[in-house]
Amino acid sequence: MPNWRANSLRLGAMRERITIQSPVETVDTIGQTNRTWADTYEDEPARYDPISGGETLRGKQVEAGVIAVFTIHKRDDIDSTMRVSYGGNHYGIAYVNPVDGGNRYLELRCSG
Repeated sequence: MPNWRANSLRLGAMRERITIQSPVETVDTIGQTNRTWADTYEDEPARYDPISGGETLRGKQVEAGVIAVFTIHKRDDIDSTMRVSYGGNHYGIAYVNPVDGGNRYLELRCSG
């Protein structure tokens, strides 16, 4: 009997399209560091789950500030220095959570 995640993570459940961006630091002519964002993955299929309230429970710890969870196909090079662009908003990745062992999916727990 399949669990709830197997049913909810069918390809059709990933209806949203997100862009995952990486920080790029440049130095201007007077020596100041500027951070800009470069698109690493564009038009990435994802499942979007908005989280109401300001706290979620992860294990036995309260995780403050997580407002959205994006579930995507597994990528090896995504980390918490990146951000997600979705619907005109930018979400910082607070935590990358492998789903069911991390062989197929990742949850990107994001803050606003």
